[in-house]
Amino acid sequence: MPNGVEPVESGRVVDAARLRMLAATGLLDSAVVPSLDRLTSLAAQLVGAPLALVSLVDADRQVFASECGLRGRVAVERQTPLSHSYCKYVVADDAPLVVSDARTDERLHANPAIVDGQAIAYAGCPVRSPDGQVLGSFCVVDTRPRQWTEHELAIVQGLAQAAESEIAVRLAHREIVLSAARMQAVLDTAQDAFVSMTADGVVTAWNAAAERLFGWSAGEAVGRAVTELMVPPRLRAAHDAGLARVRRAGVSTLAGQRLELAAVDRDGREFPIELTLQVNIEDDEFVFHAFLHDITKRKAAQAQLESERQHLADERTFLQALLDSLDAGVVACDDAGRLTLFNQAVRRLHGVDHGPLVDEAWAQTYKLYAPDGQHILAAEQVPLARAFAGETVQGQHLIIEAASGQPRRFVVNGRPIDTPDGRRLGAVVAMHDITDAHNAETLRRAQHAVAEALSQATNAEQAATTAAAAVAGELGWVCAEYWQVTEDRRQIARVSSWTAPGRNVSAFTGPQPLTFERGQGLPGQVWQHACVVWSTDPGQDITAFTRRPAAEQAGLRTVIGLPVDSADRVVGVLAFFTDTEVPRDPDVLTMLNSVCAHVSRFMERRRAEDLALALAAARHDLDQVIARVNDFVWRLQLLPDGTMRVLYSSPNSNDVYGGPFPTDANPAETMRRQVHPEDRLILEDFFAALAANEHTEMECRVAGADGVTRWLWIRAFPRCEGDHLVVDGISTNITERRQLAEQREQLVASQQQQVYRLQELDRMKDDLVAVVSHELRNPIGVIRSYTEMLLDEPALTDHQRADLSVIDRTTSHLEHIIDDLLDLAHLDAGGAKLNRRPLSLVRLIRDSIRAHQPAAATKHLTLTTDIDRLNPVPTDAARLRQVLDNLLSNAIKYTPNGGTVTITAGNTTTGITITVADTGIGIPADQYPHLFTRFFRASTATERGIKGTGLGLAVTKAIIDAHHGTITAHPAAHGGTRFTITLPNG
Repeated sequence: MPNGVEPVESGRVVDAARLRMLAATGLLDSAVVPSLDRLTSLAAQLVGAPLALVSLVDADRQVFASECGLRGRVAVERQTPLSHSYCKYVVADDAPLVVSDARTDERLHANPAIVDGQAIAYAGCPVRSPDGQVLGSFCVVDTRPRQWTEHELAIVQGLAQAAESEIAVRLAHREIVLSAARMQAVLDTAQDAFVSMTADGVVTAWNAAAERLFGWSAGEAVGRAVTELMVPPRLRAAHDAGLARVRRAGVSTLAGQRLELAAVDRDGREFPIELTLQVNIEDDEFVFHAFLHDITKRKAAQAQLESERQHLADERTFLQALLDSLDAGVVACDDAGRLTLFNQAVRRLHGVDHGPLVDEAWAQTYKLYAPDGQHILAAEQVPLARAFAGETVQGQHLIIEAASGQPRRFVVNGRPIDTPDGRRLGAVVAMHDITDAHNAETLRRAQHAVAEALSQATNAEQAATTAAAAVAGELGWVCAEYWQVTEDRRQIARVSSWTAPGRNVSAFTGPQPLTFERGQGLPGQVWQHACVVWSTDPGQDITAFTRRPAAEQAGLRTVIGLPVDSADRVVGVLAFFTDTEVPRDPDVLTMLNSVCAHVSRFMERRRAEDLALALAAARHDLDQVIARVNDFVWRLQLLPDGTMRVLYSSPNSNDVYGGPFPTDANPAETMRRQVHPEDRLILEDFFAALAANEHTEMECRVAGADGVTRWLWIRAFPRCEGDHLVVDGISTNITERRQLAEQREQLVASQQQQVYRLQELDRMKDDLVAVVSHELRNPIGVIRSYTEMLLDEPALTDHQRADLSVIDRTTSHLEHIIDDLLDLAHLDAGGAKLNRRPLSLVRLIRDSIRAHQPAAATKHLTLTTDIDRLNPVPTDAARLRQVLDNLLSNAIKYTPNGGTVTITAGNTTTGITITVADTGIGIPADQYPHLFTRFFRASTATERGIKGTGLGLAVTKAIIDAHHGTITAHPAAHGGTRFTITLPNG
């Protein structure tokens, strides 16, 4: 065109939004529109023009939606090219166009319509859509030059506005029709049944899902009462009464709620449904709309879940009762290391009711001491803490101050509680109270030490001194002294003083000799009154303790003095001192009195047995060996008639046989009477082996002299002495060991059952996740499909389009999560079939890198590669691409701007190795073992608010495992994380 002006067709005329609205009117290809024809006929009459038109301007033509006065072919075709159009200028200018003589108009003088249609004079006004788009013009045309009056132009403008109203009505009607069609399509394809009914309960709408659910076709259902179609007979009266209440009250309290009801289908099958009710008022009448779906499976699943929950609760109750019935203490912690369980034995020990447990500094709170009883255990030394750290604890000794204030000694075993996939659920320890056994053993050792000391002593002073030292050493006391009454019996003098290794109490003991008068000091008091003195506060002058300042300086808190009698008179005093409060213990006192008696008897025996020293020396070695063991030692002779005769039996038979072993009877017959009935065959095999001169042993149960049945381990070593067969033997009480073994087997069996139940629950969890994920995929796909369909609607507002975009993104994210869950379920169950075939992965790796290049460029990351020429390995290309995409997207996501991501690949002797390393935020070292666990996310990611599901690496590992390969994660050399994949050749 002249002066560089672009043709009108390139401006508003070809605007896409205007053309879409024009097409939406439906007038471009419609037949005659009577309402518009009446307007053009009226315009021709009122203005007196031979031609009146409603002209719609398309991209390449003008279409006459209505005309009055057209002739010839144009009247039949009802359209002309835009080259013949005056109306396009009305559209382009969005303003009326008034022309008196087109032949002289600057824009129209060359228009073909002047010659072809005799269009000389023209007056046209814009015809707009409701949203302001100019669709065309309402115009009048004359075949001769004409000056249009203001009145004539006002008529044209008014009729143009009337045409706009008619077009708006058509657009609104079309939108209503489309909305109704869309709604019907949604209802017909919905998974849920949709039912509409009147206030009287008559069905007005019944979609395809309702047909499938209830068995009635829409034709059969519409017009019938809903009670006849889906309400069980027993509930119909209540249903009708509810409708009547709504009609009377004018409101429904159930509107908008999600209800669970019983329904019945055409065959009379009753089943549960979930119903969402909406109540509307249409034409002053109530209308009910309801979506319904069958929840039979969900109800069954809920019932099953409740049953399992009750079963677990019963098991927990059973386990708690079992634990509370144990004599052993059981303590457990959860996966955070917090105390979660004290069984009844431990609660009684600590005096704790059923309230919460203290887990802050609990070694101090519950007074847990090291085996020496002096030092509170450090946090890392507590058996439960060691077990929680992954250590298996066996036989750790500790001392606990009970609620009564008395210390109790325990032997503790513990272990971590881990799932098969390596997750730590917590830890548990079992505490066995060995206080009595330990005390008994301590006293036994002390007695044994005294016996050994006395056996080696050569005089009375040495016997008393070594006995005192042996007792103090075994009981952990600080100091022991022996005081002896002088020959003139006027004083008592300290003969010896023993101090525990590593302890310095020289301020109390001193090197100088000490003597006291009768009644003076602790030795004088014991000598004078011939009684035991036991005081836990030497600072009080209750025993005329003349060395009180020195005792306080040395930190001594308990003093014990015992008389050593001989021939009904005190000849000496044993004194013991320690820096802890040792309460008066009858067992200890009995042992100390026994020691004093031993010393006393020793003194008397030494005086009476000076002539028997040679015999004592000969028996010394045997006595020393036997004194070192707890076992019962014996020697028998097997006579030719099969009977036995006792040649020797050690005196310590009480622990084994519950009393003295009879030496005057036939041991074989005695054993046959006392052996447990179930072990008689074992005993007979034992006797047979002895008769055959074979070394043998057995474990059997024997009723002792005290009526108690014990497990005995008996070893026998027969040998020939001349014509006689002599048997040397040892019998050991193994009752405690057998009981511990049985308890351990029961505990192992219980733990195995618990592991099996946990494995079953884990499998059920995986199955549930797979089923739920599969069931979610279809509804989410439907939501996304409808969202995409709605996004294509031109009439949406920007706000509506933004809301739909959010829905579309969210459903896409859900689809991705569900796909990952299903992948995991299939891979874990072995259901995913890999299409593995040998191929070189160079191209696959490079394609993945190129796909992630734009994302890396956005963050200004550097992608570096070092890829060798790779040997072919059997691989599912699609699955391996999924692995590479996961690792690369993670590396880019967790690497700050300006960082580096490095991809290397090379051959190994057994396959290939692929490494993806980044300089990103990294992962705490203690979290690497959990990195491939589903739903696990590193704290460095969560603290920075980086979004993710925690499924990608779990899926990645499952795919690599399915390829029989490995994937590991380690800190990268320059920060960040390095993932290494190995794939085997075969």
